[in-house]
This record gives sequence, C-alpha cells and structure tokens, in this order.
Amino acid sequence: MGKQPFLSVISNKQEIYYPTYEESREYQAKLMGLWEQQQRVLGYTEHTIALGTKCLKEFLDVSNKFIWEVTMSDADKFYLGLVGRGLAYSTRRKYQSTISTFLEYLKTRHGHEIWERYKVQVPNLLDKFNRYYHRKDDHNGQVIPPKPELLARFWNGMKEEMKTARKYSTVARDYTLFRMLELTGLRTHEIIMMDVKDCRFDLGEKGKMHVRFGKGSKGSGYKRRWVPMLDDVDILLRWYLERVRPLFTTETVGPLFLSEGGLRLNKHTARKNLARRQEKMGFTKEEIFSPHQLRHSFATRQTELGVDLLTLKELLGHADVATTFNYSNPGSDHLEKRVRMAQEKWQNQLLNFNKKGE
Repeated sequence: MGKQPFLSVISNKQEIYYPTYEESREYQAKLMGLWEQQQRVLGYTEHTIALGTKCLKEFLDVSNKFIWEVTMSDADKFYLGLVGRGLAYSTRRKYQSTISTFLEYLKTRHGHEIWERYKVQVPNLLDKFNRYYHRKDDHNGQVIPPKPELLARFWNGMKEEMKTARKYSTVARDYTLFRMLELTGLRTHEIIMMDVKDCRFDLGEKGKMHVRFGKGSKGSGYKRRWVPMLDDVDILLRWYLERVRPLFTTETVGPLFLSEGGLRLNKHTARKNLARRQEKMGFTKEEIFSPHQLRHSFATRQTELGVDLLTLKELLGHADVATTFNYSNPGSDHLEKRVRMAQEKWQNQLLNFNKKGE
C-alpha cells in the first residue's frame, strides 16, 4: 500500500466581532438620521419629524436598550407609563405609530445589515393585545360648540373691556383674532401664521384670505387654500389693520397678529388669552370654550344656513368629508326646517309640472 495522504482538519469557524457600546450608539444615531432624511423625502414637515424623533428617543431612553434589543415587554411597560402620565388616547397612539413606522423602515431598509452586525431580527412590538387602534373618541367625545347666548355674552364683555382697558391694543387684537376664529372657521395656527399680505381685499366679492399654513394630512407639508371673507370679516380686518395693528408696529408688512414685543403672536399665547379672558368675565369651567369649539361653531352655523358639506369641507381645509360631517352640530329645529324646505321644493315642482300638463 502506498503512503496514506496527510489529512488535516481546517476549521471553518470565523471569529465573530461584536460592536462596542460606543459603536452601537453611533450606529443607532446613524439609523435615526437616515430615517429623518426619509421622512423629508416623503414631504413631512420639520415639526412633525422633530416630534417623531422626540418620541423615539423617549422610548429608547425609558427602555435603556438599542432599538434592535427592545422586546414587546419593553413596549408594554412604556405604553403603561404613557397611561400613567394621563396622556390622551390619541397622543399615546401617535407614540405607537411613530415607533411602529421606524421599525418598519428598519426592517425594509436595514434589516439585513442589522442581522449581519448583531445576528438579530428587527423586533415586532405590536400585536392585537397592545395596539392602539384609531377610535372616534380621540378628542374626549363630540366637540360641542358654545351656545349663541354664551358667545354674545363673551363678545359684549370684550367690547366693554376695550372701553376701559389699560392695554386697549392687546384687548382689541385678541377680539379680532377670536372673532376671526368664529367667523372664518380657521385653525388658530392658520390665523397666527397669516401675514398682512394674505388679506386680499381685491379678490372676490368682499375679499379673500390666503391660508398658507393649512394642516396637511398624515404629517405632509402645509396645504394652501383661499377662504372668502364671510360675515363682515372684511370690515373687521380693515378696522384692525387701520386702527389696532399700528399700535404694535409702524411696519405695514409682516405678521398679521403681533405680540407686545413686535414679534409674531404665539398660538399658545392666543389660546391662553382666550381662556383667561373668559375666566375674567366669570365664565364657569363648563362654560369656557376653546378655539377648536369656535371652529365647530362656524361649521354648525354654515350648515344651518344651508352650506353643503363639500363646500364646508373646503372652507375648513379638511382632507376627508367624513371629518367635516362630525364638525356640524345643527339643532333639531334646523332638521325640521330642512324637511319643510324639501317638501315645499317638491310641492312647487309638482305644481309646475301640473300647470305645464294643462
């Protein structure tokens, strides 16, 4: 027999390299940066992106783990903490939506890369037992617009305050802003972000307002629209621009509503001022209304005047007419009126038809 060949065992095992904590921290930061970039590609606003990043960082800080290490148990504990803080259902759902979207992005774009680095799959943190589904009571029930007599009391109170106020300018400014909320149905942010140039008295029958910062759907960019100056809004704005705004600045351009310091009025300040002025007039906690309720008041009034839902949808800047439907709260007398109008319409058509037949 010839020589036996020399056999040697060659190990196919490779030395596994585990990233250090610092490397993992930098890698996670890189992933979050890429995700933010992808959000910009989709057209999300910087404000929406910043809120999403804040939600993610809060979740990761609480879990004290890297995103590829978190478990469903970590997610449950975090959601329980949100409940303990008394956050609204809709707010908790936004946290969950942000986390879920980020994980889906990682699975699609970086899942293989994460497996190569850490030998783990991107986790799935949601199931039917902890998922927050969209529900109709996100805003703590139906929004009820303030009663007409309550509004009349408030407007009269503000007019009286303007007569004796030490700071006439701020009272007159707030009166104009609050009246615009009621008469136009615009959101607080939409009005606050308006400039003088957006008041176009030369357009339409009485003028139009250019809303440049309308709310976009699902975090997309701002939506622009033109809103007519209904219900003597043109008279209100002309008075404000000629008699009130010059008390804040000599400039005839720039923000429509200014603070005492000459800067654009903050929307949070506007909301606080509305509540504060009602409290000063002796309104009870149950009577005090919000800017959003004034928006609903506008929708209800337009519905009672016969404005159709599609037109109202455009005025309010809604993406879905179903949302507009929830904004109008006409009284029972309005329903009776509409039925009578429909009956009279058909009766007149029938009479006209019979006359033609004769």
